[in-house]
Amino acid sequence: MKQPYSSDLTASQWQGIKKLICVKRKSIWPLQRIVEAIFYLTKNGIIWRDLPEGFPPWQTVYWYFRKWSKNDTWILIANELTMNHRRKVDKNSLPTVAIIDSQSVKNSATATQQIGFDGGKLIKGRKRFLMVDTLGHLLWTDVRPANVADGKAGVLFWEQAEHLNPLLDDLVLMYADSTFGGHFKEQLETIYDMRVVISKTPIEDQATDSKLVIHKWRWIVERTISWLGNNRRLAKDYERTILSAQSFIWIAHIRRTIKYAIG
Repeated sequence: MKQPYSSDLTASQWQGIKKLICVKRKSIWPLQRIVEAIFYLTKNGIIWRDLPEGFPPWQTVYWYFRKWSKNDTWILIANELTMNHRRKVDKNSLPTVAIIDSQSVKNSATATQQIGFDGGKLIKGRKRFLMVDTLGHLLWTDVRPANVADGKAGVLFWEQAEHLNPLLDDLVLMYADSTFGGHFKEQLETIYDMRVVISKTPIEDQATDSKLVIHKWRWIVERTISWLGNNRRLAKDYERTILSAQSFIWIAHIRRTIKYAIG
């Protein structure tokens, strides 16, 4: 009998995503247990070799993690769950409004490629770009060196997202902070006919002795960043490759969203 963990999938959750996982070769290990092993590693931040007994061998789990990262399986699952939950709360499947932001995170000793220094945040590591809908669902993510400028990198981020993810086909409005207010805003409004709003209005007036200002709309993406931070694998950037760094962001999003999209 397998050891239960808080990161395990329920029967209905597994049935909800099973059809989205394409595997041509037959494995002696149940695919559900392989996915649960990846979820366990994401949640608890362990290294691959430390997967507990009861899971498939770490080499097998890692092989599937890389396979599903390369063929965009994680993005496919995330999109399906996002659309399911949006329909559940009486919204259109495809969002029309998005919020974009970036987060600089420290690198670890294992993450040595594509590293930079964010002079504003005084952080050496990588920068995670995230785009979410008004419910906080992840619509796209990219990871770059921390020294890239939000505006110019944001344009490349949008070009990549718009080309690769059909979930963004109906987007007409984007909220962002002031770091996206120059080149990014100009390019998206001129080339892509996308309205970009730099949100400056606080949700409510803050106390005079408080330095905390929460802006309308932008708090949604900040909340998503906080949700992702509940997964210890994302506490720092531990990944040798950018592809793995991006995949763990998608997996963390899947772990949270599946509870609401399926139950």
